[in-house]
Amino acid sequence: MIDSERFGGRRAYVNHLTARGLYLLGAYSTLLNVNWRAVERLVFVCKGNICRSPYAEARARALGVEAVSFGLEADDGSPADASAQRNAKQRQLNLSAHRSTRLDGAQLLPKDLVLLFEPGQVVQCRFRLGPVAKLSLAGLWAQPTRPYVCDPYGRSDACFQECFSVIDAGVAALASHLQTA
Repeated sequence: MIDSERFGGRRAYVNHLTARGLYLLGAYSTLLNVNWRAVERLVFVCKGNICRSPYAEARARALGVEAVSFGLEADDGSPADASAQRNAKQRQLNLSAHRSTRLDGAQLLPKDLVLLFEPGQVVQCRFRLGPVAKLSLAGLWAQPTRPYVCDPYGRSDACFQECFSVIDAGVAALASHLQTA
């Protein structure tokens, strides 16, 4: 029996399975076409900028990669979620200085690669940032591939650890691409 809580509950598990099926059918193949020589900074974007994206930013920076994070619906100035901070600390990352920033009004640079955590967020970002922005899904770079990385906010530590494991794998692969470009 699958522990759906690791994936964020039943609904999130269904979202994971749906996104995985679409990935296998090639639905996200264009999001893997990245000109690595044209990327200087990773921009992680999630819903509230208090769990996934600040963790991904911190992991990227720990690997020596320039990174920032934003939220699609963030309240500017909020600290990282307490559970995110606790679970990040177990992975030797400190999120205590993080303060959330809303994507609207963010200064994106021409050599930014915007990385999202859910396929639906790609549509939102295309609408907000326009067709020129370079977008991908952070979980597409993890092994195994996870196009949908659930929002662990309000979930168990097991969910946070699963989410952070996927982010760690994806960010490590992204860092490797950047360092060899």
